[in-house]
Amino acid sequence: MSTKPVAAIIGMGDAYASRTNRKDPLQLAAEATRLALQDAGISKDQIDAVYTGRSPWADKRSQWSNIFISHMQMPVKRTSEITMHGAGLTATLAVAAEMIAAGQAEYVLCLQSDATELFVDAVAMGAEADADPQFEVPYGPIIPALYGQAACRYLHEFGLSEADLAEVAVANQRWGVHHPHAAKARFGEIDRETVLASPYVATPLRRWMCSTWGGGTGGALVITSPERAKAARNPVYLMGYGSATTHEYLGDRMNMRVCKFPELGVMPNLTYTATAAAASQAYAMSGLSPADIDMAQISVNFAHMGPIVMEDLGFAKKGGGIDLYREGRTGLGGDLPTDTNGGWLSFGQPGISCNMDSMVEAVRQLRGEALGLAPARRPKTVLVQGAGGMLAAGSVLLLSSST
Repeated sequence: MSTKPVAAIIGMGDAYASRTNRKDPLQLAAEATRLALQDAGISKDQIDAVYTGRSPWADKRSQWSNIFISHMQMPVKRTSEITMHGAGLTATLAVAAEMIAAGQAEYVLCLQSDATELFVDAVAMGAEADADPQFEVPYGPIIPALYGQAACRYLHEFGLSEADLAEVAVANQRWGVHHPHAAKARFGEIDRETVLASPYVATPLRRWMCSTWGGGTGGALVITSPERAKAARNPVYLMGYGSATTHEYLGDRMNMRVCKFPELGVMPNLTYTATAAAASQAYAMSGLSPADIDMAQISVNFAHMGPIVMEDLGFAKKGGGIDLYREGRTGLGGDLPTDTNGGWLSFGQPGISCNMDSMVEAVRQLRGEALGLAPARRPKTVLVQGAGGMLAAGSVLLLSSST
């Protein structure tokens, strides 16, 4: 094990849309890519491969990554969608690093965009994207109801309450109110009482405990070798990564009796996610540990996922993740600032681009270029965790501003 980087981000671009400034996923992706290439100081003809997550909800054409390179008139050696639900997008950096290490590429572009609420009636779709068509969809669940089952179990196993979950929403909103593109910024700061007074969406989850769609976002990252990055402006180094996926639907998870990843505990359970295995791999690759992490950008689409993910990442024991929020450790003055753009709960989920929003925020914070608040002490190491599906898939990146 060593702290030698395996790849580097030398270009970053981000783009935003709203109801008053509509852009479709291709427009957002193209804008972010132009900015990333400009930031990296290279041309589009130097890109050898393009990787995206699955096709945007607002543009569900298959082979979306190929549609993008065609739109950009940018032929490449390889292009593909990495589709471990949303976690696949986070894993694109791993695939890029491996291609570069094999000598098959000098520069790889990883990107994603979406603008769900601007083009799609996502509420009308229900949970069909994440529910078993035979055993779950016939009962008409919404996505919060499926996540609510895991929330109920988590509260029961560890003696927690809705008031505890409210702390997560309060903490994320304190960051979100300062970000110019956060969907919930207009509501201002909130307190526990505000969260607990909001209506139920799916017990025990109340409205403030659920993420919202947000407008539209696009992000693009140019990846190269650590050696080539020495000549770049303000590179961000990829120190380690890991990923895991275990099932598809929630019912499948409850039928699991054996799992190859011991980090997920005794099966079946609903209180661990694949992130636990992904984090273990990332730490082992980098030689880093949770104690070395200055900041985290994680996937918290519902409030209970905050403490669960923090536990899976090794920042707390099982059942103790809520203390990180209670004690203010994830906040501006805390030792582990988390979701500094407001996270999925307050920044929003524009669609499948939400994991890219976390990566963009990590790069901005490492470079000292935050659009919202930045902690007094600029982070040197940021962990980015991406998730997808019903506790199904997780990817972890360890990023650093130095080698």
